[in-house]
Amino acid sequence: MEVQNLKKDYRTYQINIKKGHRLYDYFNELCLNSSKLYNVTNFYIRQVYTALHSDKKLQPLQQEVMDTLQDNIEKMNEIQYYSHQKRLTKEKLKPMAERKELKPNLFGLPSKDKSFLSYNFLDCLFKVIKQQDYYSLPGQINQQVIRNVIQNWNGFFKSIKTYKTNPKNFKGKPSIPGYLSRDRKKETIFSNQICKIQDKKFLRFPKTKGRLNIGKLATFPGEFQQVRIIPKYNGFTVEVIFLVGVKKEIPAQKERCMGIDLGIDNIAAIAFNTGHSSMLFKGGVIKSINQRYNKMRGFYYAALRNGKKPKEGQFRSKILIKLDAKRHRKMKDFFHKVSHNIVKIAIETNVDTIIIGKNKDWKQKSNIGKRNNQRFVQIPHALLIELITYKANAKGIAVILTEESYTSQASFPDGDLIPTYKLGNQTHHQFSGKRIKRGLYQTKSKMRINADINAAANILRKVVPNAFANGIAAVCSQPRVVNVR
Repeated sequence: MEVQNLKKDYRTYQINIKKGHRLYDYFNELCLNSSKLYNVTNFYIRQVYTALHSDKKLQPLQQEVMDTLQDNIEKMNEIQYYSHQKRLTKEKLKPMAERKELKPNLFGLPSKDKSFLSYNFLDCLFKVIKQQDYYSLPGQINQQVIRNVIQNWNGFFKSIKTYKTNPKNFKGKPSIPGYLSRDRKKETIFSNQICKIQDKKFLRFPKTKGRLNIGKLATFPGEFQQVRIIPKYNGFTVEVIFLVGVKKEIPAQKERCMGIDLGIDNIAAIAFNTGHSSMLFKGGVIKSINQRYNKMRGFYYAALRNGKKPKEGQFRSKILIKLDAKRHRKMKDFFHKVSHNIVKIAIETNVDTIIIGKNKDWKQKSNIGKRNNQRFVQIPHALLIELITYKANAKGIAVILTEESYTSQASFPDGDLIPTYKLGNQTHHQFSGKRIKRGLYQTKSKMRINADINAAANILRKVVPNAFANGIAAVCSQPRVVNVR
């Protein structure tokens, strides 16, 4: 039972590659070829699937694919039979008692009952027809791309099955996996079998003499697993992944807790049940970043689209992509600092469980006014939650996400019951207090408390109802303000 709770613990480190780097062209070609192979693989699956599930006459492309399968099925089975003979030869070298009964895995043409092309079928087909995009990629990478397409189709079949039984959980009927756009580059993954650490300093990639200097990462005390090449902002992010061991799943003790309400003006409002004063992490930096970004993007986008028809001309430019990249880096830097400080405070106050409020589709269903909607939607709270979670877990602190309906309306000092919002249920709930102005909540007894701290404490109460059995004085006192730069 103990082994089942063990999870692999990974560390990921990123290296940014800009245009002009000696490996830029290599990564660019790899990702473009991966995108082409993805589309080719998806093309074969789609044409066969739609051809066999339609009563209409086959379209030219469908007929072409079906003819290709018909013309090459015998050659594919010859390869399968040859592989079977090799396996039989190896089995005959073993003692009689250890031999296994082997049967040739021969392919059959797809039918209406079995209209989905498997990974083994496609891999063998592309080898037989010498598919250009397949052979443009190093071994294992091309196979990984095919597996990715298969995975997406399996997800589609699973979604369709769920949709038929419970369509209310979906915003619309799931569609079959589509093609990647012509100029989109696809993420490429190198396993540790084809990408090696060399001379305790470099990453060596297949089919190129160029090497990537990763410095101290080459001697990182972990088992090197894989490298991901991710196209991003006209460049590439190289992610180097190490296995550092295994970790046990952290149980939520729910004794010394921290409740967090995420917002705009206060990026994080924190309430404790440990007797420590509440805290507010100000979000002015994020608002400033977004305000500057929106202003500059609006200016350059208007210049780019000036005089163009809705479907005419380009919609992106180098300067717009540069603006996006700069904003992303600033956001990530700020959230790393905020998450670091939150986890540091949790350690100093001996917190064992962090509870964060997050509603499903809270960005899509936001209704807090046009200006506040824009501010709220533009802040990547999910990134902050992710950073807090992995940093807290690394220190042995459990993190729980909970829905936060009515936490801003219910009065924490009055101990109001906090209901859960249900779609279609328009019940009007009465609460003891109310928000009298921005940032201030008034209770039944006319006591005033910071509105975000009130929500943070209610989020904590949603998960641990008796969390404040030892008193609420510390929560209701003036919160401490933290400005992270």
